This record gives sequence, C-alpha cells and structure tokens, in this order.
Amino acid sequence: MNLLTKKNHATTETAPRRAIAPRYEVEETVDAFVITAHVPGVDRKALETHVDGENLTVFARRADAPEDWTPVYRESAVADYRLVLELDHRVNRDAVRAELNQGVLTLTLPKAEAVKPRRIEIKG
Repeated sequence: MNLLTKKNHATTETAPRRAIAPRYEVEETVDAFVITAHVPGVDRKALETHVDGENLTVFARRADAPEDWTPVYRESAVADYRLVLELDHRVNRDAVRAELNQGVLTLTLPKAEAVKPRRIEIKG
C-alpha cells in the first residue's frame, strides 16, 4: 500500500520555467511520515511548501548561475523543483513541519492521534 502517492505536475503558474521532481525518500515512524527531498542550489526564500486539501506541494526555485560562469561538468539539470504528493488519510495536515538544511528539505508529517497505536487497558 502506498502511504504517499506522487502526482505528476511539471509546470504551474508559479513555475513558468522547467521544473523537475527532486529525489526524495519517505520514511514511516510510529508518530509520523518523514520526507527527505534533495533540492541543491535552493535558498530558503525560494522554497514554497503547502498542504492543499489532499495534496502536499513543494516548489523550489533554483538560483540562476552567474552570467560569467560556465560549468566544466554538471550532473544536475538546470531546472526548478516541483513535487506534489497525495497525502495519506492518516496525516495530521495542520501539524506538518518543514526544515531546509544545506540543500536537504525535511518534511515531517505527523500522524493523526486517532490512528496512532495505543495500549488498551484490560479490566477485571
């Protein structure tokens, strides 16, 4: 069963130039889903993350290279990043957190309290 489903959306009104999906991983813990997305070359001010209904959207605009700079070799594409994931019903949409550190975006999507495992006391 897919916990978070990727949706393909290459361009939007926010992204008139080419946008590609960043490399990302999804990890599930008892309390949350954790998404780690690699967005090299992105400044915190150029990053948009939002939850809209059933979707989590990440858009990151990469800084343009200086005009006098010519790469000798380049592995990463010259493009912005865009990722749209359909959220699992267990995600608490009001408590999603995001952190950007050295080109790595970490999104923590806590699970709703109602779906977390809990111990049931036995009486009698």
